[in-house]
Amino acid sequence: MPIQTTRLKKQDCECLVDKICGRIHGYGARKFSYAGRLVIVQSVLNFLHSYWASMFIIPKGIINRIEAVCRNFLWDNSADYRRTPLVGWDTIFRPKDEGGLGLKDQESWNKVMVGRLVDWIAMQRDSIWVYWVQNNYLKGQEWMEYKPSTNSSWVWRRICRVKDEMRPGYVQGQWTVQPGGFTPAGRYTWFRGTRPRVQWVKVVWNGWALPKHQFLGWLIAHEALNTTARLYRFGVDIEDKCYLCGLASETIEHLYCDCLYSKRVVEELINKTSWAFPLRDVMNWCMRRPGTMLQRGVQVAMMLSLMYHVWKQRNKGRYENVLLRPERVAGNIMEEMRFRVRARDRTVMTLAEREWLNRMRLIE
Repeated sequence: MPIQTTRLKKQDCECLVDKICGRIHGYGARKFSYAGRLVIVQSVLNFLHSYWASMFIIPKGIINRIEAVCRNFLWDNSADYRRTPLVGWDTIFRPKDEGGLGLKDQESWNKVMVGRLVDWIAMQRDSIWVYWVQNNYLKGQEWMEYKPSTNSSWVWRRICRVKDEMRPGYVQGQWTVQPGGFTPAGRYTWFRGTRPRVQWVKVVWNGWALPKHQFLGWLIAHEALNTTARLYRFGVDIEDKCYLCGLASETIEHLYCDCLYSKRVVEELINKTSWAFPLRDVMNWCMRRPGTMLQRGVQVAMMLSLMYHVWKQRNKGRYENVLLRPERVAGNIMEEMRFRVRARDRTVMTLAEREWLNRMRLIE
């Protein structure tokens, strides 16, 4: 950690950037799924950088550089830019119930940490630093109306700038937005604002599904899969035919609703489980699916597993010229779901739910 009394410069934060890049490069030697890389990015942003953000006012250039490294690693397993992101970084910063991945916007989080100092002054906290500010800067002036002089330090002017942004939340020196007063999480929500809740949040982030299946479902919900039709629309010189059946343009709808290969996999699953999986309007079916919470969770997890394995076979067919038979893919999905149910067997199940799982051939 740098020890100094002036504003941080870019060269002062190189040790932070080097530490993050070193961790990214160390993990980059291994092949992780998107979900695995997301966990690593969360650990980098939410721990390494957030610790600095709680101690210093970090230059925006450093924040942008750290976010670029994490963004590149998430989408391409590398700290260097080599691939266009599938989903915009501003969307990823949103909470999961608003359609994002729950990562923190580090610029807003840095403001939240600076906001603690603003709150200390507003509440006239019993602190030597607050007494020093009142005697040397405020000198009896109202804190919320105070304007810093042009010859004030950069750090003090930055604190005052954050105070001006937070001013609408204060009434007579009291933070009125949250009933319990200042909390970092609540202040962060206030800084970034809120958006409408997406309807598919409980479908994609279903607790019975594997993380890599959840991530693919999130990409599908954002229509961000790199199908040949999407690549062709973006100007890539590629034939937009489906790699699994070759009969139509490869869109998400075709891949999971009209593709003959996908239909064969669904037929095999229906034969094995008597599972009524719809080929149309899948999201609405998931949101209105019948049954208990366990039954709904297992059905959605199987749907996400189906989508993942079909996409996996599509990529194997495109890049490796290898394609498993539909019955083999259905068998892999069933085996995966059996392991998932077995792993959560301690969950309280009623006799009817166990009989239902038995009919689905997921337990014996």
